[in-house]
Amino acid sequence: MKKIISVGRGGTGKTSFIAGLSFVLRDKSPLLIIDADPDESLSHFLGAENFKTISEVLFDIKEKKVREEVEKLTLPEKINYLIQQEAIYEGDFFDFISLGVKWSEGCYCQPNNILKGIIKRLEENYNLVLIDSPAGLEHINRRITTDLDYLFILVDLSQKSLESIGRFKKLLQELKIKFKEIFIVANFRYPEDKIYLIEKETGLACIIKLPYDKEVEELTLKGEPFYKLSKNSLFLKKIKELVENLKL
Repeated sequence: MKKIISVGRGGTGKTSFIAGLSFVLRDKSPLLIIDADPDESLSHFLGAENFKTISEVLFDIKEKKVREEVEKLTLPEKINYLIQQEAIYEGDFFDFISLGVKWSEGCYCQPNNILKGIIKRLEENYNLVLIDSPAGLEHINRRITTDLDYLFILVDLSQKSLESIGRFKKLLQELKIKFKEIFIVANFRYPEDKIYLIEKETGLACIIKLPYDKEVEELTLKGEPFYKLSKNSLFLKKIKELVENLKL
């Protein structure tokens, strides 16, 4: 089992990257795909629907919006039962879980801890675990997982995006989060003639520059899933090239 996570500032394309990676890796199924981003965009890209997020399950329990027989269970039993029954979307080649938007005051501690427990309990049942992280650095402090194979940092052409790479690296070391490989992925807006600056300023090579793909743009605007991308999709071709080079 291998664990892959995408990180980056908001708008860099980390969610699209994980979605594209999922479809390219479908032959490696079963996959466990996790949306740890409250924005919840990944489900649209994957075509996942009619499920509840972890936060929604917790809200239902808190507001006693569960069936009578479930209400009689202990709190841990309620959570485990409802997560299994309502919060795991089963696709053709993947299972999907979403953290969701926090529905009550306070921190993300409870839903975050539940997500960590789910990953730990289920990960060995899958060949690959792919995680779409929230924008920024906060999720690293939450330590959703501490043992990774591949960490992809998505960047755009902004200076802040490059500066965030150094902060990611520092935080990973401070929190002792293990990873085998860390790679930089430049999004389609990044100028080809500026790619060299990534390694110059961060010490990390850019393993891939994603191309502009009109198909991706149109599906994203419509909120439609990426399985509608054609075999000629430049985006999928480039990700397939990455997968082959890394032998994922």
